[in-house]
Amino acid sequence: MIWREARGLPPAPYDPLGPKAFPIGVSVALAALGLAMLVRLLIGRSLGRAATGMVVGLDAAGDHARRPWTAAGILLLAFGYAGALSVRSIGFLPATAAYLFLSGVLLGPLAGRRVAAVAAFAVAAAVVLDLLFRILFRLDLT
Repeated sequence: MIWREARGLPPAPYDPLGPKAFPIGVSVALAALGLAMLVRLLIGRSLGRAATGMVVGLDAAGDHARRPWTAAGILLLAFGYAGALSVRSIGFLPATAAYLFLSGVLLGPLAGRRVAAVAAFAVAAAVVLDLLFRILFRLDLT
């Protein structure tokens, strides 16, 4: 959807690539990476292991179960997010906050405090991204 919508943007006189280059490039890269991760997980390959733990003092190697349905869910959420951004009546802020919240819930265990923390992060990150695009890049994403 993003690809189709971005291709319809008019060319910009000041930019040889035009406004469609960035959304097309990002959507292609995200789709390719998501599909590569999904294929690796479905065929039983690992996405990679860290040489050290993120927690200080974590000496034992954890045996993490592969969750290909989580990868598929994140990929579907990304497609849904891209579709929501192409709908004019859905703004950037609610679409981004919903995408970040649902991704956070899908990636981790559902616990009361964790869900509240993910919700707070999703809203804060959406607001910061919106301000970043409005102020620094001077792009109104509404």
